[in-house]
Amino acid sequence: MRKIGRRLPAIAARPSADGLRQAAIHMATSLALAGTASTGIPKGIYRFKTHEEADAQVIEGLARVVAANAARRHRRA
Repeated sequence: MRKIGRRLPAIAARPSADGLRQAAIHMATSLALAGTASTGIPKGIYRFKTHEEADAQVIEGLARVVAANAARRHRRA
């Protein structure tokens, strides 16, 4: 019989000290990179004539968020 896949170790009820340390590092890194928790698009209902118009709004919103994050990092440095 052929073995397919592998069994992962069971999740412990209490995490190890190393696991907690790694989780804290991961969380700190995530928060530092996240910057702004926003899509850059105000809430609302939007109606577009074409998909290109909708895509343009998404790209502009993301550009605003990236610019805000860059400005925030620049101020901290």
